[in-house]
Order: sequence, then structure tokens, then C-alpha cells
Amino acid sequence: MPPAPAPFYSGGNPGGQRPCSTWNGEAEGEARETGAAAVKAVLYTFRRADPVLGFAEDFPELDWSFVWSPEELVRALPGAEVLVLNNRICTKETGAALARGRSPALRWIHFVSAGIERGIAMGLPDDVPVTTSAGTKARVVAEHAMTLLLAASRRLRDMGEAQRHHHWARVEINGRMRSLEGATLAVLGMGAIGREVARKARAFDMDVIGVSRRGAAGGDFAEAYPRARMAEALSRADAVVVATDSDPSSHHLIDDAALAAMKPTAYLVNVARGEIVDEAALVRAIGAGSLAGAALDVTEEEPLDPASPLWDMANVIVSPHVSGGGSNGYPNLRDLFAENLARLGTGRPLVNRYQPAPIEAPA
Repeated sequence: MPPAPAPFYSGGNPGGQRPCSTWNGEAEGEARETGAAAVKAVLYTFRRADPVLGFAEDFPELDWSFVWSPEELVRALPGAEVLVLNNRICTKETGAALARGRSPALRWIHFVSAGIERGIAMGLPDDVPVTTSAGTKARVVAEHAMTLLLAASRRLRDMGEAQRHHHWARVEINGRMRSLEGATLAVLGMGAIGREVARKARAFDMDVIGVSRRGAAGGDFAEAYPRARMAEALSRADAVVVATDSDPSSHHLIDDAALAAMKPTAYLVNVARGEIVDEAALVRAIGAGSLAGAALDVTEEEPLDPASPLWDMANVIVSPHVSGGGSNGYPNLRDLFAENLARLGTGRPLVNRYQPAPIEAPA
């Protein structure tokens, strides 16, 4: 049996000091004395300015190779013990390259992204532990979710439009503004991001309810509903934040029926994955006036099609998948990698280890 996943990583290294990875220090020392090769690591990300390329400087005990295509991945993988991936580069071609190029030496696959749905779809080896960076950006993603909710409820888009026309629209905007105080927020997904959204929402005096697979309340969630009762939670909410994982069970979780369960005065915010929300259903609901508006950091297809009606809807805010942006991102990614590198070297269970959901037997 594989070891149970450790709790979500919560970030930390406030001093900004270089982490100590403790990659099997005794073996590393012997390798230096004997001139043996360092542990080989391969990193495949989507942009040449990616901060995670700093791993080479922060972890010099590893022999790093950076690759930029599936073809380069095939050539770099033989002999590699550590593979670092970004979810964005995972395609069927990447999966084929991984299957073709990996050797028995591969001991660990780490994703520098929280979500790994593309990695799962491309195919991951069953005999190599896989970890994610879930939780490393929870605080800043939750901050962005609250920013979007405040922008919608406080009519910031209307203010920007009035400013462009040099129009002092006090009367028009004041009558459409809403306060978060006393409002009910439903958070779909009670993982690291969902919990952080709940904590921040409580600071705005909101009542927070959650929806998860199990529906267990606690922390900043006053109540929790299992997914089977999601419609009940949606019907109570003045705003809904989508923060759940993307997997087959959550595809189009927010569909026509879910949107119909929401109040016509409610706002929808999505900082998870675009495919969780049925965009066609969302356009229909907003167009019909059965939903107050939406703020989307993610869309079903990215970048969003220039022809999408979402661009021109007055009560929709489009944020170009930037919720994880912020100055704290790399230090948290680095510290998590250091922790797991140390654990790998000493044989301890890895943090944020991916465990496939069990397949339920048919009734």
C-alpha cells in the first residue's frame, strides 16, 4: 500500500532563507568524495521566464536539465530520478514522451501546479509517487477570489466605465451596489483554497457554508453540504465561489440545474478550473437575468475565444487566469519542493501525494 498523503502544504519560510533539502546527506557526501554523479533531475515547464527555473540555483545538489518539448523530454529522462512538471505542458505527446523516455531510476514526479488534471489525462506511471503543489498559492488565490467578489458586488466595472466617460455616476451606481456584510457565501470545494476563501470571507462578516464530497463542517464553515445536496447550498447563497478540484466528477458541476438553483441576485466566482462551469449555461442564465453576474479567472478554453459573449456582458468580469500571481508564489513552491526532497531522501511519506480517487462499484 502507498503511504497516505500528508496534509496540504500551508506555506512558510517567512525569513526568505534558502531551504535545506537534506537529500540523503550521507550519500551526497560520499558521492562528492568518490566523484560519483549527482542525482539527475529534469524540469519541464511552459515558459523560459518561469520562476521555478530557480530550482537549479536553490538545489545545486541536483544535476538539472531543463526541457522545452516532448522530444527533449525523451532525450533527458534516461537516468533521471526526479521529474518536475507543470500541468500546462501535459498533453498526449508529453505522456507518450514520459512513457517512452523514463527509466527504472525515476523515483518521484512533482508538479509545480496545484491542479494536475492534464497530467492525469496524459497518463502518469502507477509505480512512481506523484506530488502536487496544492496549497502553495491558496492564500493569494483566495485573495483574488475575494477581489473578484468585491469588484462585482461594489460595481467596480461600472465605476471604470463611468470614469472613462468622465461621468459622476453616484446615483446610478449607488443603487446597484451590494455589501458582503451578512451575506451568505457558498464555497464549492473545502480544500486549501476553499478554506482560505472561507477565512477571508469571515473577515468581511459573511456567513460561510461549504460544499464538498463528504460535507464535513468545521473551521470557518458554519455548515457543510455533500455534493448530493449542493442545490440546497446554492439556493441559500448570495455568492458562490468555485474552488474545487477538476476531475471527471466535477466537469460541468455548475450546469443549468445548478444555476437555476441559485438566487437571481447571486454572483458566481470561479478560481478553480474553467471546465467546472458550463459556460453556455452561464451565458444563458446571465442573459435571462436569472443570475446577477459572474467573475471568472478561468474559462473552459484558454485563452477565452474573442467571439465569446462573456467578453461583452456588462455584469461579467473576465480575469485571465492570474489568481495565483503574486510575490509569494516562488518561495512557497521552493519550500514545498525542499520538504519533499528531504522526505524522499529519508524515505518518509511525501507531502501532497496524489492518490487516485477509488473507483466506485456499480450499484
